[in-house]
Amino acid sequence: MLLRRTFCSWGQQQQQQQSLAKKLWALSVEGRLDEAIRILRHTPDSARQLLTSETYLPLIRCCIKYKAFVQGREIHKHITESGIIPDVVLQNNLMMLFSKCGNLELTRQVFEGMAQRNLFSWTAMIGAYCNSGNSLKAFTSYEEMILVGFRADHFLYPLVLKSCSGMKALGRGQRVHADIIRSGFQWDLVVMNSLIDMYAKCGNVGDAKRTFDEMAVRDIFTWTSMLVGYTQMGHGLQALELFIEMMLSGIKPSSATLAGILPIFSDLGSLELAKQIHGLVIVNGFEHEKFVGTALIDMYANCGGLGYGRLIFDRVKDKDVVCWNTMIKGYAQMDLFDEVLKFLRWMHKDGKNPNKTTWDCIISLFLQRGRPVEVLFGLVNQLEQKGMRLSEMSLTLLDQICEQVEDIKQIMELHRHLSRSGYILGSIVASCLIRMYSKCGDLEAAQEVFDCIRVKELDCWNSIIACFAYNAYANKALELFDSMRETCMEPNVHSWNTVIAGFVDVGDFDTALEIFTAMKWSNQKLNPTSFDIILPVIGKFSCSVTGKQLHSMFLRNACEMNRFVWTAFINMYGNCRNLDYAINLFESIDDKDAVSWNAIISALAKNGYLDEASRTFHEMKMAGMSANIITWTAMVSGYAQNGEVDESFKHFRELQLEGLKPNSITIASMLPACAQSATLSHGKSIHCYIIRSGLHYDDIFVANALIDMFVKCGCMEYAEQVFRILPWKDVVSWNTMIQGFSVHGKAESALALFSQMLKDRVDPDGVTFVGVLSACSHAGLVEEGWKHFNSMDSIYGIVPSGKHYACMVDLLGHKGHFEDVRNFILQMPLQPTASLWGALLSACKTHGNVEMAEYTMDHLIELQPQNPGNYVVLSNIYANSGRWNDVDHVKKLMVDHGVRKLPGCSWIEVGSSVRAFTVENPWKEDMNLEINKILLDLAAAMIDEGYVPQTDTFGLLEVGNGA
Repeated sequence: MLLRRTFCSWGQQQQQQQSLAKKLWALSVEGRLDEAIRILRHTPDSARQLLTSETYLPLIRCCIKYKAFVQGREIHKHITESGIIPDVVLQNNLMMLFSKCGNLELTRQVFEGMAQRNLFSWTAMIGAYCNSGNSLKAFTSYEEMILVGFRADHFLYPLVLKSCSGMKALGRGQRVHADIIRSGFQWDLVVMNSLIDMYAKCGNVGDAKRTFDEMAVRDIFTWTSMLVGYTQMGHGLQALELFIEMMLSGIKPSSATLAGILPIFSDLGSLELAKQIHGLVIVNGFEHEKFVGTALIDMYANCGGLGYGRLIFDRVKDKDVVCWNTMIKGYAQMDLFDEVLKFLRWMHKDGKNPNKTTWDCIISLFLQRGRPVEVLFGLVNQLEQKGMRLSEMSLTLLDQICEQVEDIKQIMELHRHLSRSGYILGSIVASCLIRMYSKCGDLEAAQEVFDCIRVKELDCWNSIIACFAYNAYANKALELFDSMRETCMEPNVHSWNTVIAGFVDVGDFDTALEIFTAMKWSNQKLNPTSFDIILPVIGKFSCSVTGKQLHSMFLRNACEMNRFVWTAFINMYGNCRNLDYAINLFESIDDKDAVSWNAIISALAKNGYLDEASRTFHEMKMAGMSANIITWTAMVSGYAQNGEVDESFKHFRELQLEGLKPNSITIASMLPACAQSATLSHGKSIHCYIIRSGLHYDDIFVANALIDMFVKCGCMEYAEQVFRILPWKDVVSWNTMIQGFSVHGKAESALALFSQMLKDRVDPDGVTFVGVLSACSHAGLVEEGWKHFNSMDSIYGIVPSGKHYACMVDLLGHKGHFEDVRNFILQMPLQPTASLWGALLSACKTHGNVEMAEYTMDHLIELQPQNPGNYVVLSNIYANSGRWNDVDHVKKLMVDHGVRKLPGCSWIEVGSSVRAFTVENPWKEDMNLEINKILLDLAAAMIDEGYVPQTDTFGLLEVGNGA
């Protein structure tokens, strides 16, 4: 009995399920979705378990048929709440529904929630990405599908090729072409038509034509795709020849074929030819079709037959906005603005609102002909009186004016008109005004507009941030960016990109990279522009760890690694001294250009691998690549930076023999080498070349390098001459001269020059005060030194660094103010550096302060245990005080630490060669006698001048000999 009741219960459930499913199916067939949804709503919970995927499937297919998105959403919600596990067929249909209704997010959610997928599932998802314009994601989904073991079919390949067309990714399209051949679909007509279309849209008409020629069977879509490809790429003659071939082969043109071929006749500008092709259109019955009709109107407008275009316009059925715009553009090109106004009114009566393209053709022509903005707004007012909506039109109108207007007077006139006419100065309109003022550099006016907005939307914030960022006020842009976030307005990727670009433009790469990192950590999705903006920073970067992270980020985000990106990373790895990575990147570039070669040569040269750089330089020539001035400069500067001055000059002469002219960077890269080696003759040669070549001192970079070279070679007279005749001096020019005077013992000249710098309203920096404080130290001007040191932060806003504190210790120490020195060091906000303690140790030697010397040496041993100079100075201090046991202790300490005093060296330039003097020099005996005689003569001359020889360096000699 129990078994019978159970069986009856099951049978009743089956009958209920069949009855409900049949009822829902019947309603879906009749398109009565609302009734079906009401039944689903009132289905009791006990009956919901009877529902299956087959029950819902007819309803979803009905929603697809009628594009009933709202009903589809509700049915999807009911499926989710009923607790059934939809099968793959139902899920595929749900994806089709959401895709056809343009909801990519819901399509993706269904796809990602699928436990099992088939080829149709992948096709639906890739199609949804294509339809939404996300070509990159469509193609990456195709690649994922291949990896999980599916193969594309003749339905999917056209979608994948469409994604390649959207990205203009020819390489990817060629890979898909190879897949098509391997899969055996090269005979499928739809697939091959899509392939021709892909090649044409990627600009490769050669491969498109080869594919076309290989097709045994062609339809009208094949011919049309090839014709449109020729037309779009500007190959009008080939398009006409192909069109004639098509007509002779008996293929009747479609409306798309004719619409594709008509632009060629439009470009020819021949009214007679236009009439002939028009006759062909009439014969084929497409004259009144809107796409062909619009193309005919455009053709006649460009051929001087606008009257014929007007007749066609009047006969075109179902005119769309494009057709109206074409006619309006024709009248605007002929300066018939009264007709333009009429057509705008008629267009509005026809239920069509002007769009961006409408205003493009009107406003650009208005402004090109010098018509004032006031007249343009008179036209706008007339249109508003006819009932056109102000909000939409104003936004489009202002966008176009922003692109066209460059005169500040016109912008101010527009601004006044907006105020007088009672336009609501909302966030969108304000954004346009801010962009206009930004173009003209009137930042105050832009800020005033921004401040007037009560409710600031994101686009308004972005406009004002861009205004300051692109006018070299990056810090102000960052301040506004932070203010925006404080108001709980979340920035978008454009906001981040704008701030980063501002710092890149002003050369503040560190801050740009910090903001880029913060953007990444904020979970903001980066776009291709983000990577394009940060690219200049990569080439200047010198931190290996962060550089590798950026490299990985580029690869993870599927950025196109073109030659520009490769070159930037080669430069970066060269700066980080990671030459293995730089060489690997260089070798991975298939098509190396001059920029790539220059990057690897520069990386090798500046890291001291001169032989490898020279070998690569010759390989570049062997590869048929001509070396340009950048290549030669890399070699010249490489040799110069590594002390190979003669070799550097050799390449400098060779590049001139090659017919190239050295630029300012070439010259400036050689001067520091002359300064370091104190080879004045080479420096003078460069100076002569600067004068002969006409460079003179217009390039401040070269002029500063020249001054620095003369200063370091001891020729302050030459340095001062160059400095005085500079037409413009920057802070580096002043700093170089101030430090030069200071180093050469001309403290008064250094301080006088600093005063002149302030009179000329040049703001000093930290380097300036190092030179000023050094000058005070050499002259023993304690009060003057204190005055300048205290003014750094209080007047100029410069926070003193370790170098400035070391200069003050040197100043106080050499005057014997050791108690002040001790208090000064204890009150320092910074950790004392080795240079500071070294300056104090030197002062202790001058004044014989053994106690302070020992205190100082304790710190120096911690910071510089291997510096022999510190031990030598302490040894001399002990020796001067007669503490010989301590001298021996210092010698033992040096031995214990493995420290050896290197022999001193000095050199002098004689003629064209540099002679070095050391204790170990193997001079000939007669030369030694001559040198000793000259030294004795110099000593006698010093005594006659009143100088007292310093003879208290026996501790140094003893330590030096013993070590």
